[in-house]
Amino acid sequence: MSITMPDPGSRQDYLRRHLTSLWLRPESALWYAHEAFVVRSMLQTPMRGPSLEFGCFDGTPSFILLGGEFGLNFDVYSDVLWNRGSVHWQSLNDDYYNVSRTASEGIDIVTRAAEKFDVGLSWKAVHLEKAARLNLYGRLVEHDPNTRMAMFEDHAFETIWAPNLYWVDRLDVALAELRRILKPGGRLVTVLPDPSVLDHMLSRFAPVTDADWIRDLDRGRTENFSRQARSLDDWTALFSSAGLGVKRHEWFIPRPVLQVHDVGFRPMFPVFMNMYESLRQHRRREWRALKEHWIETVYYFLSPLCETAWMDQMQMERVYHAFELTPRASVTA
Repeated sequence: MSITMPDPGSRQDYLRRHLTSLWLRPESALWYAHEAFVVRSMLQTPMRGPSLEFGCFDGTPSFILLGGEFGLNFDVYSDVLWNRGSVHWQSLNDDYYNVSRTASEGIDIVTRAAEKFDVGLSWKAVHLEKAARLNLYGRLVEHDPNTRMAMFEDHAFETIWAPNLYWVDRLDVALAELRRILKPGGRLVTVLPDPSVLDHMLSRFAPVTDADWIRDLDRGRTENFSRQARSLDDWTALFSSAGLGVKRHEWFIPRPVLQVHDVGFRPMFPVFMNMYESLRQHRRREWRALKEHWIETVYYFLSPLCETAWMDQMQMERVYHAFELTPRASVTA
């Protein structure tokens, strides 16, 4: 079995490239593939600068979004904190990836990203240490997204990509600040949940089954979605209160994609990490062969979920919003 090279820029292409770095969590690769496909055109090619990624994490999703491709020797699992007890979820503060042991090492890159962001901003230093390896950002800034971004002047950016706004507690503060630093006629692109996302998650069965089992499967995702999910009208009203208008809106994440992502391989992650570390450290050739076989197999089963025509034919709903926003004075310009 081998992967037939998909069309560049297609959902299948994004899936293939994300699987290299996210092979143990293919449900995340599938999600990012759908996200990248819908937001890439909103960001325009080339992006107008100066540009900011607000919430850049470790940079790997945006590296792929902007055309980059990693080699088989790279993934995001060489720096992970886990133990056998990690199968049980504790809180949203738990972060497997809050460690950076190999950030200074070179990484396997097949193709560099075609573009860069002038600035990448994240709330954890470890994110920025990892992002620095990618040569994707002119500079990197550590900052709490719930507070004022005093380091940026008014109207500093033409393009802002904010993929993780739903993690921000003080959305009113963040949106007001993003509006302040956005140039007149500039664009803010973001992705956010709709309340319908909660209608298709296993957590809705918690009242009638083992709540601890559901809790360990869900791992806080319902809590995070619940506090931020809004309808299109409610998101539009919130943006308006911050001085932003919707220039373009797209629905994405079809229901089957959400349902695959809802659990995926997430509960097995500690077991997979045990396997991963044993093979990578002691049997590197076998590790690489296993990874290649794994990716080919996962791609075979997930790539049909990148083909949305059959989902459209069945009128399957989408549960996530993608927005291109602009300062209200320039919405109709």
